[in-house]
Order: sequence, then C-alpha cells, then structure tokens
Amino acid sequence: EYQELEQTKGFKFAEVDCLIEGDICHDNNIKAYPSLLLYDNKVTQKTRSSDDSGSGANPRGEVVVLDSTNYESALKDGQPWLVEYYAPWCGHCKALAPIYENVAQALKGKVNVAKVDCPANEVVCRSQKVRGYPTIMLHLHGQATEFKDQRTLENLSGFALGATEPSIKPIKLGDLQEIKNSPDVAFVYLFDDKTSKDVTAVIEKQSQVFYEQVSIYSANDPVIVRQLSITTLPALVVLKDERQYQFPGSFSDAKAVQSWIDLVKTPLVPLLSNSGAAAALNAPGWVVLGLFDISKSSMKVARHALVETAHSYMEQLASGERQLLDGRAVRFAMLDGTKWTKYIKSALSIDVLNLPAIVAVNSQQETFYPYASDGRRVSMEKEALLQYITDMETGRLEERSMLSYAQKTFKHVSGRASAAVGFVNNHPFVSIIVPAALVYGLVKKFGGNGPESSRVDIAKAD
Repeated sequence: EYQELEQTKGFKFAEVDCLIEGDICHDNNIKAYPSLLLYDNKVTQKTRSSDDSGSGANPRGEVVVLDSTNYESALKDGQPWLVEYYAPWCGHCKALAPIYENVAQALKGKVNVAKVDCPANEVVCRSQKVRGYPTIMLHLHGQATEFKDQRTLENLSGFALGATEPSIKPIKLGDLQEIKNSPDVAFVYLFDDKTSKDVTAVIEKQSQVFYEQVSIYSANDPVIVRQLSITTLPALVVLKDERQYQFPGSFSDAKAVQSWIDLVKTPLVPLLSNSGAAAALNAPGWVVLGLFDISKSSMKVARHALVETAHSYMEQLASGERQLLDGRAVRFAMLDGTKWTKYIKSALSIDVLNLPAIVAVNSQQETFYPYASDGRRVSMEKEALLQYITDMETGRLEERSMLSYAQKTFKHVSGRASAAVGFVNNHPFVSIIVPAALVYGLVKKFGGNGPESSRVDIAKAD
C-alpha cells in the first residue's frame, strides 16, 4: 500500500524510533505507538494512532527493569519515568518493593515506573550520583528530580503525576513583592492577549521538565510588566539573588529555553533545605555560611549583605582581583539556624540566641573560622565580609576544629585501627608471619624446652 503511494503520488515514508529520538517524538506530540503522521508544507495531521486516548506510558502498570543496555534509550523517549535506584540487600528497598509495585499500577497509562539494580549497574547509578538506597528520581527531558518525602503510595504517585501536567502558577501584583523577597529562585513568564499559544506551550513544557526544581509563575498584567521593566512581550525572567535576568533567545527554540533555565536555576546564595544541606556543606572547599533566624526581620538585612558580598566576590574573582582558595572558589549559603541548633552549637560554637552570624566552614577538613582578624564575630556588612574572605586567603585567621576533644580522640584511634586493617588486607602474608614470629619468641623466652634452655636464657639476661 505504501509503496504504491510512493510510486504514484510522490509520497515519502520514514520512521522514527521514539526510544532513541525521544525529543522528536515529544515535539510532535506522540502519545502512543505506533502513530502515523502526514506532513504537508509544514502542516502536520495525525492520521492513525494505536491508542489516541492514552499517553503510551506504562501500558501494563508494571515496574520495568532497566540496566546499562536499555537505560539511556528508555529515558530518551520523552515520557516521564519514575526510577528507583536500589540494592538487592537493602532492607529499606525490600520494604518498599510491594508499595512500588502498587505505585506502578496506580500510574498505569500515565508515568513509566522502573528500577535499577545499582550493584549490578554501577555506571548507571554513578551517572545519577546515587549515594544511598533506595533513591527515587523522576526523569523527564534530561532533567532528574529526586523524591525526598515519605515513601508511601500516595506520596510517590502524587510526586510522579505532578510532572504530567503544567504547573505554572498565575500571579497578581500583590504577589510580586513576596516573590522578590523570597530567597528562592523564581521564573516569571510575562505575556498578553496577543501572545501565541505555541509560546505558552513551550513555557508550560518547562514547568514539567523542571518540576519541583524551580517555581514558574505567569502574569498577563501590564502593571507587573512595568514593575519588572519589560518592554517586549512575551518575556521570561528569573528573579534570584536580588537580581533579575531575562531570557535572551527566541521562544520558538524550546531547547534554548530549557538550556537557559537549566543554566540560571541555581542561586548564588542558596537557602539550604533539610534534605540538601548535608550535600552542600560536605562538598569540597570553603563555604561562607550565613546563619539566620528566618522568622526575624533582621534576616532580610543580613541576607542582603551576604548576597551583595557574594556578587562582589564573584566579580573580583572573574577580574583577577582575587585568587582561588585552596584551588577552589569560595561558596556562599544560608542556613536557618533555628532548625540546626545542635549543629551550630556543637560544631560551630554558636548559640541560636546570637543569630544572625557568619562563619566560614570547610566540612571536609572539619575546620572553620569563627572570628574575624580582630577576634570578634564577623560584622554583617559587605566590606567586613569581603575583608573576612581576604583574611582567609592570606592566612590571617585562626582555624578551629569542628570536632570536640572526644571526637578527635575517637577519630585518631579509629584511623589507626583502619590503617591496621588496611595493612592486614594489603599484606596478608606479612600479617601472618609477624604474629607467628612473636608467638614463637614468647614461647622460646618463657616456655623453653626444659632446664637447659632456661639456664641459657638466664645467662643471656645476666
């Protein structure tokens, strides 16, 4: 049938493997397999589909096993994938197994559900920076969002379904100042009644791609447009670190929009969450950490000083006025001290009553700088903060350990024990000979073979 149309009517036929070319299939709104589309002068008509009512995702409501042979191709299909990274011996993973099977059934026809055995597929799990089991991520269009809530059927299903619908939040003028004052990164899509629906569709797609990573708001309000100093619509701006940046490209290029959001979505001075604080603080290098009581008005002034310091530091680093510290740029972050009272008290010797406070921390070296060069707490002013960093760079500050005396003693002893264990593992032959020789010597010295040997030992001792 197809050959006759090709020969008599000049039709051209081609096929696309959606597992390999997921972006193409998504851009053409492919919902099920197989689908046949007719292109005529850039006008597309869907002529046949195996199931026009479904998305084609998770058709059987089952957990798919992914490994190094099919992982990449599966996640390129343009559909959302909920993936559990697990280990067969992991107790929490075993407990999750029946719940996860029910999740797959609940998401039938909506979201693909899969699992990866990490010990058997180390390269896959390393590429996703899996650090514990089970780790659950939602993958869509090259972006991965980690699930961090309690692992229940309702929570997992709701988390996955959230990526299947656009999550743009309309705002009014009264909402704008609150968004600007927030330490969180916010994207605002500005449009009017003349804006093409295709442009809006591109932004809606991004709200799914970056689901739970960023907040995307929308406004069809000329007053908000003026407030943000926008002169041409449509426009997409990001508000972060007390600055505003605008997308410079064309909205007809969806990949360019996605790349720009991915590039600017991370704040220069993030407010660390409970789930992300450990990873941020344990990363290599120094962090200038602002410890605040979020509920107090003084937090706004202190945060402003820290953010402006971070901007100036990065500008000075780029211009060559500053050098890297221990081979790395200094990072900046904020922590709600009222939620981390034990950490700031035991590790940093700061009482919650003394907030806000600034301290530079190097968690890998387990050291910190508690005071400025004058022996006082660091002042919450931009120039004082920049001088504090300069004094760090020039070695004018006194480092302190984050460990107590008992912790340092335990670490020293455990380090010696680990070294001994490592030596035994690496030199098993020596580790057998040395104890054997010691035992032999003790037997010879204190056991002997009768009176004669005893007399010889005494004579030697004399």
